[in-house]
Amino acid sequence: MGSLNSSIQKESRPDWIAPTSTRKGDDVQHSRSISFVHSKCFTKKLSNFRWRRKYRQISREDQRAFCDLISHWTSTELAALLTEMESACKVRDLISMAEEARPSTSVLAKDLLNAWKNEVVSDCFVIHKGLRYAAHSFILRARCRYFSDFWNSLVTQQSDSAKFEILFMDNSISSETFQAMLYYIYSGEYDKSLCDSDRQSLNTVLQRYGCGSSLSNDLMAADSQIGECTLVFTAGNNAEFLGRGSHSEDRDYRVKCSGIVLAARSSYLRSMIEKRILCDEELEIVINEHLFPRIYARIILDAIYTDRLDLNKMQEKYQLSVSSLSEVQAIASGQRHLASLRHAIDIFHIAQFMNLPYLMHACEDTIIAQMSIETVGSLWNWACEPGGSAYVRRQCIAFLRSDFSRICSSHILFELQEDLLRNCLLSDYVQCAEVKILETVIRWGEHELMRRMEEREPNLIANTIHSVSRKGIRRSELNDEELKSILADLLPLVRIDYILPPFHRSLNAAYKRGLLDRSAHVDLLGQCYPDSRSPDVNPDAHWFDHSVPRRHSAGPRLLIPYIAQVQKQLKRLYRSGENISCTLQQKGSPTNELQLVVNNLSPEIISETLKLKVERRLKELAENDLLKKISCCGCSHHLELAIEQIRLRVLRELNMDDDCLELSCIYPASKRNLLPHYYSNEPTVAVASDAVNIDISLSSRALSDYGNRGKSCLPDVLCDEATL
Repeated sequence: MGSLNSSIQKESRPDWIAPTSTRKGDDVQHSRSISFVHSKCFTKKLSNFRWRRKYRQISREDQRAFCDLISHWTSTELAALLTEMESACKVRDLISMAEEARPSTSVLAKDLLNAWKNEVVSDCFVIHKGLRYAAHSFILRARCRYFSDFWNSLVTQQSDSAKFEILFMDNSISSETFQAMLYYIYSGEYDKSLCDSDRQSLNTVLQRYGCGSSLSNDLMAADSQIGECTLVFTAGNNAEFLGRGSHSEDRDYRVKCSGIVLAARSSYLRSMIEKRILCDEELEIVINEHLFPRIYARIILDAIYTDRLDLNKMQEKYQLSVSSLSEVQAIASGQRHLASLRHAIDIFHIAQFMNLPYLMHACEDTIIAQMSIETVGSLWNWACEPGGSAYVRRQCIAFLRSDFSRICSSHILFELQEDLLRNCLLSDYVQCAEVKILETVIRWGEHELMRRMEEREPNLIANTIHSVSRKGIRRSELNDEELKSILADLLPLVRIDYILPPFHRSLNAAYKRGLLDRSAHVDLLGQCYPDSRSPDVNPDAHWFDHSVPRRHSAGPRLLIPYIAQVQKQLKRLYRSGENISCTLQQKGSPTNELQLVVNNLSPEIISETLKLKVERRLKELAENDLLKKISCCGCSHHLELAIEQIRLRVLRELNMDDDCLELSCIYPASKRNLLPHYYSNEPTVAVASDAVNIDISLSSRALSDYGNRGKSCLPDVLCDEATL
């Protein structure tokens, strides 16, 4: 009866869809084409819209205010602003390079090669054709079957403390090939000095004597079997990692490992191992778990052997238990569980204590990968502590700089320290409208003022709650003079000349409360405006002309959506019939005419050899194309900032203090003070109606991707002679 009803239902429904096998081929092809168009066009646009909505850096209102600002500008003024934006983009790239700069670290193969060549804690000799090569028994046995078998036959015969001598009997191979064989055993790589024929003969020798191909795997496989060093973790009174049923023998946790690998990778462990070898003591290193908890033993040893940080190597019985309630709360609040972040910070301090720079870098990368608006404040506080990470500190500023528009509308704002906000607002690349920055700074100051008022006025009736927080505080009850003193270091960083619109209600309210000074800025007093670029004639000249007096020498902040709007306005002028093709006469000094002078501020620390090394690296980076393009713009602020970023990058690469060297730039007398003037009584723009190029360098892909945290490198807007 059910089947009868089904057939009747199908016959009565004209829109019933038959199985795919009964459809016609044309219908199938038609539906597939519709599905393809839908997935490629509509879905892609929808996902792009959602992405932009989530990561919109400025609101539509702020974007509309900027469009109103440039709506009456000429093509010359728009081109000048676009040129400065291009220069600022190049400076931003140099800033990113300086922030990412870290001292170079060596890998496992390089450390083992250095230990072999420098005979670090060597315990045997290999003799071939009368030549003695200092070596390490653990490396030879782990990497070569021939040496492992030979060692097993000698280990029962040698009883004194003298170093073993292994005679390599095969005299058919040359000394160069044998040295290349040892090089491969220690590094897992071929010696770069070998030619192709020698490499083929070396492969035959390696296969004959059973040399392994994977350095890390061979060392880790032999670690627990023939490791001659023991790490003993003593818990003492620390019962955090001991279960309720632990026995006394479980209070000491022992791990076997290789002494040569530890000595090659850590200078701290090398000194301890060398001391025990000189005293003819057993290689047993006792570690207090207050400094080095046992739960990280396998993780750190794995990193020593493999050059990678794998937090999954932690043994389950030593992991701190995490309640399911905390996990549910983290998921419900949209936050990630921070256990891996806490472990990475702990391992960073251990690596710092044991002098393991490669592991420190791996921990820093893990910490930065966990950075979010919820964790940036606490990570900044940790990075600023003694023993914190300067690299993480720089990345916190970069993160806040790129996500400031999201953080300013979150309660996380009130958890940020003043020095973090100050370091962020010092940048020219805060991705937020200037009026929102002003509102954010004032809200942060009001919250700080209320916190101080709560601390000053305790409740005399109930000691548990403050009277101020209990009854609440109105905005009218806040002392604006005290608020101004709290924001004394932050308000000057707000570039009020670039707030749009200039009569915004938030700006007027700040003036009315006395938070901002209405008088002329002291830096602008007595300065003359060139040509006809005074505020009375052109109030917008400070946006696009860096030669006019500015309250902020850097000019407006670089907001990527602004670049897109300037390009659209130039295209709009072209479509309206205006001739916008122009050739700008650049008068900037080429970088090959700039003289960089290094001044050693710490001669007692920085040697002349190190200073020469810094100068060579500076000269190499000064020849970069980015600096040449910045110099062509002619903006002195951008050029000085670019040179400063090159200096910081070199010092950080060489693991030197940021303030130990000073870099000054000397301009030739013939090129001094030759800056381009884009807007003057005598225009430097040659207009030609028959040479219009609507594609002004900024690609549509780069402009549509303006929310990519400021990491995209925008192409050139103008060169020495660029046609718009």
